[in-house]
Amino acid sequence: MPRVETPAHPGTDWADYNVAQSGRPPRRLVLDALQVAAPGEGRTALELGCGIGVEARALADHGWRVHTFDRDASVVPSLEALAKSRPIQHTTRPLEDLTSLPASDLTLACVSLPFVDSNAFAQLWRLILTALRPGGVLAVDLFGERDDWANGPGTFLSRAQVERLLDPLQVLSLEEQDRDGLAFAGPKHWHTFQVIARKPNPG
Repeated sequence: MPRVETPAHPGTDWADYNVAQSGRPPRRLVLDALQVAAPGEGRTALELGCGIGVEARALADHGWRVHTFDRDASVVPSLEALAKSRPIQHTTRPLEDLTSLPASDLTLACVSLPFVDSNAFAQLWRLILTALRPGGVLAVDLFGERDDWANGPGTFLSRAQVERLLDPLQVLSLEEQDRDGLAFAGPKHWHTFQVIARKPNPG
C-alpha cells in the first residue's frame, strides 16, 4: 500500500505539504470510489480537504461537477487554474467552520477529517451525511486511537466508534491499517480506517 503522506501533526505548515503534492497520482481512495460510484455525467461531488486539487482533477475528468473545500489559502491559485477548464468550484474555509454543504452524489475526504477538532467532528459528520443524496457514495480516511498523533488535537477513533458512525450507511469496504510507516515529516505509526460506503435509498 502506498504511504499516506500527511504533515507532522500538529504544527507543520499545510502550504509546505500541499506544494510537495504536485505531480503525484490520485490517491487510491478516489480511484476506488470512482469504481463503485455511477458515472459522474454532471453529477455533484464534494471534496473536503482538497489540497492543490489532485483528486478534484480526477473527479472532474470522470465527469463530476466538483465542490472543493480547504483551509489553506495557498491552494487557491491551483484550484483556480483547474477551474478554467473543469467544473470545479472552490471554498477556502476550515472544515469545522462549515455550516452547510451542497447536496452530493459522491463525497471524498482523503486524510482530512482526522484533523478536525474532536469537538466539531460530530457536527461535521452529520452535515456530511445530510448532504449525501440517497444512493450517494462516501469515501473517507479516519484515524484510529493507536495512531502516533492520537494524543494531539484532532479526531481519533476506535473501530467500534467508526462502525457506529457508519450505522446509517451501507458499508462497501472498511480497511483498517495498524502499521509503522512514513508521514510527510518522517517516520510514524499509522492507525487508519479507509472507508467507502453508500447512503441507502429510502424504502
